[in-house]
Amino acid sequence: MKITYKTNSEVYDLLVNMEDRTPSENATLAYVEKFLKYDRDVDIPKLYSDIGKIHKFSKDVITKIIDIKPSTPEELIAILNSYNINVDNKVLDSIIDILKGL
Repeated sequence: MKITYKTNSEVYDLLVNMEDRTPSENATLAYVEKFLKYDRDVDIPKLYSDIGKIHKFSKDVITKIIDIKPSTPEELIAILNSYNINVDNKVLDSIIDILKGL
């Protein structure tokens, strides 16, 4: 089985557009709604691309950054440390600038 990483926004879009949801899917939708950090008009694929241009992160790392939406370099460092990734301050600041613009 291939693992596919999805942001909360992507999962929300998938579930909210389903006509008939199972109880489990309804529970997942309710959970995801609590943690949405972006307006519906934010282009998530473009956000993946923009962050990926700054540094070559794996999709799971970018997904985590998007979901958590860190607002400070320190918060971003905490996310990256969980993946044993170290980057310079320029990368940190560039990512935070992108996320602050949303």
